[in-house]
Amino acid sequence: MDARQQLESRRSSAEAERDNLALLTEVRAALSEVAPALEWRSPAPTVESGSLCKKPFDRVDGATAQVLQSGGAFGPVPDADWPRAWEAVKKVAAARGFGDEHTLKDEPGEHQVSLYDKDGSELSVGTGVNTVASVYGACHLER
Repeated sequence: MDARQQLESRRSSAEAERDNLALLTEVRAALSEVAPALEWRSPAPTVESGSLCKKPFDRVDGATAQVLQSGGAFGPVPDADWPRAWEAVKKVAAARGFGDEHTLKDEPGEHQVSLYDKDGSELSVGTGVNTVASVYGACHLER
């Protein structure tokens, strides 16, 4: 299957944006349920930026990738609550096709973990001084 055909078999960029914003809304709710003291900086997740796609999709007309942000929260998820918070995030993310867990850092006061979907989108969740969740979107076609 060539690059264009592969992208045509995926959701459109508009559908991916809608789904990823909904995922980040659910992640915020899951984190807030476990750590109710979190104060989110913005009322809702947003699209931070769009970009061209990486190989092998870099030459496909209409192909784009997005970075979406949760809006960030002031303060961390307390270490004592982190395992429950991460389990809650994994549960909502799994319902949207994210798995393949990768831990970048898991130390007292600093946690950074990611989950991936079948197209290569990355849900990244971190907590330390503050708390943030982001989706580094896979490549999709504008339709």
